[in-house]
Amino acid sequence: MKLTCPKNNRHRRFSVTAHVTQEWKVDRDGEYLKTLNDCQEVIHHPDTDDMFICLACGAEALAED
Repeated sequence: MKLTCPKNNRHRRFSVTAHVTQEWKVDRDGEYLKTLNDCQEVIHHPDTDDMFICLACGAEALAED
């Protein structure tokens, strides 16, 4: 995959959402207490269908395979 900022092709850092599972510590009612593992498994890796935002200027990046 190649990401390009439409405002400046020298911008090289982007934000995107990934879906992950976490391991939690819970009480006996199942209520969250603490995160034990921030990223146990990645459920969805970012792909070209996702929205990538340029961290330098906020523009939506162009994503190519």
